[in-house]
Amino acid sequence: MPLTIHSIKAAALQQFALKGYEAASLDKIAQEVGIKKQSLYSHFKSKNDLFLTVFAEAVARETAFADDYFERTSAGGSDGDRLYRFIEQFKSRYQEDLNLRLILYSGFMVPDQPAEQVEDAVTRYFEHLARKVRERILGDPSIAPGVPVDTAVFAYMNMLEGMLVELIYAGTTTFDARLQASWDVFWRGIR
Repeated sequence: MPLTIHSIKAAALQQFALKGYEAASLDKIAQEVGIKKQSLYSHFKSKNDLFLTVFAEAVARETAFADDYFERTSAGGSDGDRLYRFIEQFKSRYQEDLNLRLILYSGFMVPDQPAEQVEDAVTRYFEHLARKVRERILGDPSIAPGVPVDTAVFAYMNMLEGMLVELIYAGTTTFDARLQASWDVFWRGIR
C-alpha cells in the first residue's frame, strides 16, 4: 500500500474517531498528510468512501483482537476470569486504540450518510463478540445448570455494552468500580 494512502487513512482514523463523521474535516486530513484536499479524491471518491474504508478496517482489527484474545487465553484459568478480563481490555483499548473509539463513537452516534453500512457493521461486530462469549460460557462448568446459555450471553453482552457506553460518556474514571459491581452481580446470578 502506498505511503500516501496509509497516511490518509491514519489521519482520517484520528479525525473520525475523535470528532465523529460530521465534524471530521477533509481539509485537516489533507493538511496532516501534507497534500491538498483535492488530492484525497484521487485515492477516495468521497468523504463517505474514506470513512467507510477506515471504519471497515477498524471493525476488522477489533474483530481480530477479540479472536486473538480468546485464542491466547483459551488455556489456563477459568472461563469466568477470561470473560471478566475481556471487558477489562476495553478500557485500555479505548484509551490507546482509535479503532475501538471509532466503532463506539459511530455505533452509538450513527452518522447520517453511511448509516445503514455502519449499523450493519456494528451489529455484525457485536454478534461476533457474542459468539465468542457463548463459546466461553458453554465451556464453563461453573455455570448453573438451570441458567440457559442464551440468557447468560444476553446478560453478559448487556453488561459489556453498558461498560462501553460508560467509556463514551464517563471516560475511564469509574470504569473499574462499575465493572466490578456489575460483574459480581452477573457472576453470582449465573453460577
